[in-house]
Amino acid sequence: MSDFKDEKSIKLLKTIIASFKIKNKPLNNGYCKFCGSYKFIGWGGYGRNVRHMYIEDEHIRVKRFRCKTCGKTFTVLPDGVTPYKRFGDIDYQEMVELRCCRGSGYRRLSRRGKIKYCSHVTMWRQMQKIGQQTLDAFFDLGDLPFSGIIIIDEKWLPVGNGIFHFGCIALDGITGRTILAEVYSAFTKKEAKEFLTLLSELVDIEYLVADDSVIQDVFNEVFPDAIRQYCIFHIKKNIKKAFHETTLIKLSDEAIKAKEEILNIFNADTSDEAIRRLAILVEKRHTLPPSAQGVVNRLVSKIEGLFQYLDHDIPKTSNQAEQTFSIFQPIMDAGKSFSSGVGNFFRTIMFYKNFHFFSSGPNKDKNIMHTMGINSDSMFDFIKLP
Repeated sequence: MSDFKDEKSIKLLKTIIASFKIKNKPLNNGYCKFCGSYKFIGWGGYGRNVRHMYIEDEHIRVKRFRCKTCGKTFTVLPDGVTPYKRFGDIDYQEMVELRCCRGSGYRRLSRRGKIKYCSHVTMWRQMQKIGQQTLDAFFDLGDLPFSGIIIIDEKWLPVGNGIFHFGCIALDGITGRTILAEVYSAFTKKEAKEFLTLLSELVDIEYLVADDSVIQDVFNEVFPDAIRQYCIFHIKKNIKKAFHETTLIKLSDEAIKAKEEILNIFNADTSDEAIRRLAILVEKRHTLPPSAQGVVNRLVSKIEGLFQYLDHDIPKTSNQAEQTFSIFQPIMDAGKSFSSGVGNFFRTIMFYKNFHFFSSGPNKDKNIMHTMGINSDSMFDFIKLP
């Protein structure tokens, strides 16, 4: 203050300092809804209308604050005033269902039907809010009857910029109901065990049908008494890849004969017959072509889970999961531009399948929930709109 000789200048400076302290003084009541800090300052405000049911609209001022810890701004509404949505719940449901069944982009959806003129950002946020509740909804369905047979399959999901995440689903081997769906940025034994541990909280598994993946490696660590079955479709596919031929390079007669003998193993009617056929190939594997020797060695290493479908009434392939992926493939591909929300989007689509996936045969024109005795046509019977 010594630099100011003038009494008027000193008084003006004190006034400025006092006003600055008042402006930056943290409020004693309330806290930041993002980080929980009690240190925030006033950050302006705006006017808005409050709609009442029986009286005219009321105009109020709403205060905004800025957190000094995390730097985010937020609004504090007066007592008795709640945020209101521009669209009704049924319109927000339509946003999510159209996104799940058609796969249209959010900008295109914003120009359709009842949800016309809704911001594509609002739609994206709504999808993320729904996706965050889907995991709880899977647990709400955890008490439904379960066959004891689980089919697990995985798929790489593009999220843009050459980055892929790993989507994993678990289906009931009889009804096809999606029991659990999750997305991981990588899928090693650690993530596979996390998925199976989460699955163990939902159902008790007696049989597993899956392709040759890390799920098979760690499955008995979580379910020690369950029986594993490799997907025969993938086994045969890998066998055919091992005997790949091109227009320039043809297979020898010995390789063609070995390929037919190996594939003929899976035409056996009993597991004893299949094992006997494999044993014959093992005895003479040193006389087989190198590609056939490698195939036989791999089959021997997997023999514990190769022929369980011949002794037990279980599926021999994971085609139910493959069919699910093929149906929703275009829609999942459309989600690649939303990398931060691919997990929510994937879980929502797989949960949506339980209510909008119709079967044929005796259960024709019935969704999966109806076949299980649950009278529900919408996933929003188990998910509440935020």
